[in-house]
Amino acid sequence: MALPLRPFLLALPCVALLCAPLAAQTGPALSMNGVTFSVTGGTDQAVNALDGGAEVVLDGRTIQMVGSTVTVDGTAYDAGPFDRIDIDATTGRLIVTADGNLVMQETQAGALARAAAQGDTGAMTDLAALLIAGTKVPRDVPRALDLLTQAVDLGEVSAMRSLSMFYLSGTGVPADPGKSFKLAMRGAERGDAQSQAIVGRFYADGLLDDPAPAKAISWFAMAASQGDADAQNRLGLAYRDGLGVTADLRLAAALFGQAARSKHQDGTCNYAQTLWDGLGVPQDRSAASQTALQAAHQGGRACQFLLGTAHLTGDGIPQNTRLAAQWFWDAANEGHPQAAQHLGEMYRDGIGLPRDDFQARHWFETARRLGDHTTNHRAASE
Repeated sequence: MALPLRPFLLALPCVALLCAPLAAQTGPALSMNGVTFSVTGGTDQAVNALDGGAEVVLDGRTIQMVGSTVTVDGTAYDAGPFDRIDIDATTGRLIVTADGNLVMQETQAGALARAAAQGDTGAMTDLAALLIAGTKVPRDVPRALDLLTQAVDLGEVSAMRSLSMFYLSGTGVPADPGKSFKLAMRGAERGDAQSQAIVGRFYADGLLDDPAPAKAISWFAMAASQGDADAQNRLGLAYRDGLGVTADLRLAAALFGQAARSKHQDGTCNYAQTLWDGLGVPQDRSAASQTALQAAHQGGRACQFLLGTAHLTGDGIPQNTRLAAQWFWDAANEGHPQAAQHLGEMYRDGIGLPRDDFQARHWFETARRLGDHTTNHRAASE
């Protein structure tokens, strides 16, 4: 069973290196050989005189200013006539401006590549994520794998987690659940919550051997205690259904609520369902609909189905069969079989939609294909 890559590989932290503003910071002005400039940021600065200009060596990067040209690590940029050059590395990304006009700005990928080349394992992992996604750089999975492998060898926990997902899904490498599990376990044993949640999934879903719910609970609990929303949701499911633990609907509802507060899609939909059914919390169908709304707009099919049901029945919110049909349509297109069944019934009976036997049969067949074999799929004309 493949787990989605996106939550683990593409959720990059919004650190200064990735989210720097375009405007350069300015420092005290220096003058050398007729060039006025400032240098801000960086940890290792040196200034040298050049024939007709000046040179700044900043954290291993060389910026030369001669005439109207600024040369950064051998690449020349035409700065035009200027009175002052400002060199800024406060965000980790080099920015050079001339009289406030941008001359050059290091790209995210460029900054990460430079840091990775200097042995920064976090930069290796973040650059791998950009290369996987093809975000502002050409997609290059082999290079991403190489970077992640280097980072793992140097002890980077986030790289262990990401590379684990590669081997589980077979992205760029032959699928190898055993290797995936070992990498996730290395991260989990170092206290990484997301790695602990992955290990919990291995045990819960039987991705290597037979399911081991009790072991899954242990790892989900460790991750949930650190605020991992996916683990909170999975632990909630275990307590709701009595998988590896004694069923406890109140604790399940509390865990779903924690996941919902972190905007976890499945956790939000599960919490909305507990409010709808009154399982472990007082029944409140109005609150259930409000809880479901945001996740439904983001594609949460269980939330879309709940909203379709609420609008169809008028429970907790005003009845609106047209909106009900819209939510069922959204959920059915996300793969929800009961939503497809309801949509077929609404077309068959002309509820919220024009009566249409062809569409009814289409959605009944869709429901069958998605796994709903329990209800009457007959169109009115059959």
